[in-house]
Amino acid sequence: MINLKTITLQLIDGEPNGIKLCRLAGSTLMTIVIPRALLAQAKKLPEIPKRGVYYLLDDNKGRLRRVYAGQTVQGISRLDDHYAKKPWWNTAVMHLGPDSEFSLDVVSGLEEQMISYISAHGSYASENSVIPKPFVSPYTEAFIVSLHEDILFRMGVLGFDLDAVGDDIVNDGAVFHTPRRHIDAHGRYDSEAGKFTVLAGSQIDIAALCGSKGKVIKRLEELRTSLKDEGLLARDGGVWRVACDVDFDTPSAAAVFVLGGSQNGWTEWVSESGDTLSSVYREK
Repeated sequence: MINLKTITLQLIDGEPNGIKLCRLAGSTLMTIVIPRALLAQAKKLPEIPKRGVYYLLDDNKGRLRRVYAGQTVQGISRLDDHYAKKPWWNTAVMHLGPDSEFSLDVVSGLEEQMISYISAHGSYASENSVIPKPFVSPYTEAFIVSLHEDILFRMGVLGFDLDAVGDDIVNDGAVFHTPRRHIDAHGRYDSEAGKFTVLAGSQIDIAALCGSKGKVIKRLEELRTSLKDEGLLARDGGVWRVACDVDFDTPSAAAVFVLGGSQNGWTEWVSESGDTLSSVYREK
């Protein structure tokens, strides 16, 4: 006997790295994959349920470094607060359903299942410091368990393996940002590889030329142009943001890509506590 499951995957604007809508035949649950840089666009989608659960992911091409699980009764708008306060995530995966099936008790019980699971599985860091203990009616326990199994299945199909283990990804953990000109850009330094990654959702000062008029850094200008042509560097309201992680051989190249001009990345990138990249990795 062949056991089949049918999944429908829709790509908004036909972009493989853009917003995705996922549905499983026979289920009312809607799954939405939202790149951080496309949050404003995702909030404009019509007929999206308000109630459900979600993951925030620090995703590196399918390998997870950090995961946070939560619940919402606000739908996609719930991510606004996380956008402002949690710069480390680059992808959100929301699992939303109709109010008639997803009571607050069901959503709370499902959130507990998700947080307990990510705390015990995988090689990523769980960003949930507390596992909630809500009251769950014994009449809804089986439904909650089946929902969680459904969600784990969808996450695997979408390429987000919550059970993945291994140490092939070096993660120094700290997220750095640049305070210059109020440009909202974040990144992470890989001390073993000596590379700096500008994280998806970072703002880019397109108006500022990479280098100077007399000495343009051609490869960084070409990178900006290439990302724009691929739709991975696009307008978000009045600013430009990248929709994917971008790796650089040096912190300074990353800073110039983001800010333009000539930059010393070792002093330009600072941690949430105000420490420069240099003080964290070279002066300690």
